[in-house]
Amino acid sequence: MAETENNSSLISKLVKATESIGAIEKDGKNQRQGYKFQSESAIKSAVKRAITSVGLAIIPSYEVTRSYEQQAKSGSMQLYVDVLGTFVITDGVDKIVGSMPGTGQDTGDKAVQKACTSAQKYFYKQLFNISDQDDDPDMLTSEPIAEPQYAKATNEQIAMITEGVNQMDNIRNGTGEKAKSYYLSETHVNRIDDLSKEQAQGFIDLINRKIKEYQAAAAKHFDNAFEQQG
Repeated sequence: MAETENNSSLISKLVKATESIGAIEKDGKNQRQGYKFQSESAIKSAVKRAITSVGLAIIPSYEVTRSYEQQAKSGSMQLYVDVLGTFVITDGVDKIVGSMPGTGQDTGDKAVQKACTSAQKYFYKQLFNISDQDDDPDMLTSEPIAEPQYAKATNEQIAMITEGVNQMDNIRNGTGEKAKSYYLSETHVNRIDDLSKEQAQGFIDLINRKIKEYQAAAAKHFDNAFEQQG
């Protein structure tokens, strides 16, 4: 908390709100990667009921601290936005001010909205100690959680990637290896063999698109040179 003013009564209200929220189940699911999560709507709904019952309000504001564009695995340009959320907790008399960073990725202003949502969601989770179960997960087991299983890239896909990288290098020296290093870094794997089928197909699509761009640029350069000689 960054700022506090005469907050003994306010703290007691926050404690009561925290006690009334309890655990929130993971009601959302990431269809692409297969993991479950606590949705924004479930957390907001639980927090709204809890703070309203004790006479509190939480007023958010956000400042964009960084934004930049970057090409996604699909080849489309994505906007990345970092924000710093400031949250004023008040009962109309006293106040406490807290903050939480957030990051969002999407196209256009959706990235800003996602960043703000992220900051608010995780501020609520930290402020009210929101978990998805009543017991502390660290007390249940010390065994590591197994990584989610996914279909690995096929031999055909790996061969296509290798051929495509070589073809890019032949057209423009070094571009294939640079593309491979960049893509592996973006997908957080060390080798082409570690890519999933979906990731491998995304890389193949990217390579094919780049090869077409290089070939079109080379053809245009040849045409211009031919016209100048003529």
